[in-house]
Amino acid sequence: MLNGTITNVLGATITAGTITNILNGTISSVLGATITAGTLSSAGTVTNILNGTITNVLGATITAGTLTSAGTVTNILNGTITSVLGATITAGTLSSAGTVTNILNGTITSVLGATITAGTLSSAGTVTNILNGTITSVLGATITAGTLSSAGTVTNILNGTITAVLGTTITAGTLSSITSISQKSFIEQPSIGITTANALTPLPAVTTSVLGVYSFFVYNSGANPVNTQIEISADGTNYYVDTTGDNPLASGSVDVLVPARFLKYTRVSYQSATAGLPSTINVILNAQGT
Repeated sequence: MLNGTITNVLGATITAGTITNILNGTISSVLGATITAGTLSSAGTVTNILNGTITNVLGATITAGTLTSAGTVTNILNGTITSVLGATITAGTLSSAGTVTNILNGTITSVLGATITAGTLSSAGTVTNILNGTITSVLGATITAGTLSSAGTVTNILNGTITAVLGTTITAGTLSSITSISQKSFIEQPSIGITTANALTPLPAVTTSVLGVYSFFVYNSGANPVNTQIEISADGTNYYVDTTGDNPLASGSVDVLVPARFLKYTRVSYQSATAGLPSTINVILNAQGT
């Protein structure tokens, strides 16, 4: 039918052709048709849209299928998006998201109740709480409050304040202010059951350059008196007699040797007080780190 008008159609089937305009009418059912232009003011169920473009959708519910390209979606209320590929979300609220694998060149202004398991956060405003998670690397961030239960290496703290540090080793840098150190490291090095001889014999030297306070406990557990002395050295080869013990130290007696001078290496030397009468001593170093 060319250049004509049909005013009324009852019980007809249109199998081909083009309907260019339907004004103030209602199509209750469309089977096997292609709609190329116009406006659908109300559509019940659209099961498949193949190789077409929807420029505007108002008041519709999409329950299944795939949207390969969408311009701007302004509001999704009480719906679920199971998968999003190649989309840009510029505003709004994501109340629940399964797995977000990559966010590139985007900004998240607020995250509530989410778990970030991998990836890189290049910029984050304020993170108020991280519970049972692990941050493997932080670059250019400012942490203003909270608790760091475990930190690998912190290379620089500028104009910040650390109020409490537990179980940490600081290997370099500058601490401009320290209120208090609650506990110093303790070192104990025993040398037990040493037999004395006529010649003066040294114990292995202790590197005392990193020690603040250190003393040598000496107990004569043998039957004969002994002589002891502390020797110090800067090069570990040439030693100077710094302090002599309470010589001769009688059998069953105790002495504590404390150096009067500081050098890098310190050792205790011992010998029998009477030639030919050896004894047995225990020497125990007790020291605190700086």
